Amino acid sequence: MNKKSLILQVTLELITTKGIENTSLTDIIKAADVAKGTLYHHFKKKEEIIEELYTILTEDFGTVIMRNTENTEDGRKKYQIMWLNLYHYFIDNPLAFIFSEQIGRSPEIPLRLKEKTRIYYADIEQFFRKRIQEKTFRQFNTLVMQELFFGSVVSIVKIHENELVDLEERHIKQAIEISWKGFCRH
Repeated sequence: MNKKSLILQVTLELITTKGIENTSLTDIIKAADVAKGTLYHHFKKKEEIIEELYTILTEDFGTVIMRNTENTEDGRKKYQIMWLNLYHYFIDNPLAFIFSEQIGRSPEIPLRLKEKTRIYYADIEQFFRKRIQEKTFRQFNTLVMQELFFGSVVSIVKIHENELVDLEERHIKQAIEISWKGFCRH
């Protein structure tokens, strides 16, 4: 792992456990075991590290959600794949999940960055637009739809993480079905 990647990884670990406010550049330098000059070579301030992490993870979310959907024209099947992709990504990458929950929706992330990174969700938005156009889904704001989709996955991941329920495959299928039907016209 190169030094820049190491700094990003360590920062992700620190801010998901300590929070943005409680993570200093000194903490990052110590945890990454890099020289101060090395950190400043890649990043001028902590906000730059946070913004890069946000951008990387937002791109990951958009890519992961749409993985293995290109050969599926059936909207319902594609939705299931998208939902499961994000669910498994969060289960396999708990730091990304914590980041998305604690930091990704934080006022610490500037609106200009949130708007800039929306491009990574263009395929997801197009999925919802197409379902609206073909009259499978009700006419809703696609950003709201994306957030509700994302939220349904997050809710089940939280149940999994907190072990409130011994999740079985049928529970996952039920969650996907409930989420899907919430958008449907019928």
